Amino acid sequence: MINKKNIGVITLALMACASTAFAQTLLLRDNFDDGILTEWIQGGLGRIEEINHQFVVSGSFGPAQTNSPTDTHASGYRLIGLPSSGPLPDNQTMELRADLVGANQNDTLAGISFLWVEGHGYLFQMDQGEVTMMKYYGEANNPLAIFFWENLPLKNENVTLALSLTRRGSNVIINTRVLDRDNANAVLFDRTVTDTPQSDLVLPNRAVRGFRCGPDLLGTPWPVANAPGFVSLVLTWTNPERAPQPAAQVVFDNLEVWQYESPELKIQNAVMLSWPVTQGTFVLESASSVNGPWEAIPDPWSRIKDGKTEVSILAPDSMKLFRLRQAP
Repeated sequence: MINKKNIGVITLALMACASTAFAQTLLLRDNFDDGILTEWIQGGLGRIEEINHQFVVSGSFGPAQTNSPTDTHASGYRLIGLPSSGPLPDNQTMELRADLVGANQNDTLAGISFLWVEGHGYLFQMDQGEVTMMKYYGEANNPLAIFFWENLPLKNENVTLALSLTRRGSNVIINTRVLDRDNANAVLFDRTVTDTPQSDLVLPNRAVRGFRCGPDLLGTPWPVANAPGFVSLVLTWTNPERAPQPAAQVVFDNLEVWQYESPELKIQNAVMLSWPVTQGTFVLESASSVNGPWEAIPDPWSRIKDGKTEVSILAPDSMKLFRLRQAP
């Protein structure tokens, strides 16, 4: 039974209502506003500083690029602070974001990376003319597994670098993006690669800039074995000229690390009610029996469709009754 008062027909229909829950947790945020870098550790041959509420990585390197990136590498790294240790859960994503304020020369690659305690990591870098993503190993003299290195002119100031890792079973999906902060975070670059337990397709030996490149070593992708413990902000100098060059410098700001839970689909019973659009104020009520008591339904979701007011209400009890009562 449906009670109505001079407002036309109300249609009652049982439907399946799907809702998704997508949780996100901020694991780390650093705006570099305190003037000190107590949580940061210096890596490589350069130096790290906090200047004007920004994170500055700089270094003076030799006259030529060598096969060892550690000779032309400077970085700062710090602990993420995960809520629990162990592998990255299946279908879960971790994302690192940092704003690149600028770099002082075209051959200075600015980068962000996820690191493991052993020094292994995934590194995403860019300068004005190139973007690259590589997997590297803590052991000395191991070649870099470079998944891509593209010649692509991009602005290298006031952009956001983003690097995310998503576990899919035994694989890890790695997404890299460059966003334009001057243009409502328009996407300047977006590329996804997959790290698998098999031998992954990477650039061959000495493919770019004199770097010692090699195949991805066989083995489980690191997030499948253990979630990353650190993040880093990186400067890599790649100028092949033998003449002395000015000191390289990159400036970062607003670092964040997010953890995203995989969406969960929930199917719930609901009812859909509709009636012709009418003038006046009405209250939608429900009851478990014809004699009530009738209770108002607070703020139901509604829309106008085909000249009718349509309302959906979660209703686990399919025997519930509904009515419209004209408000005084």
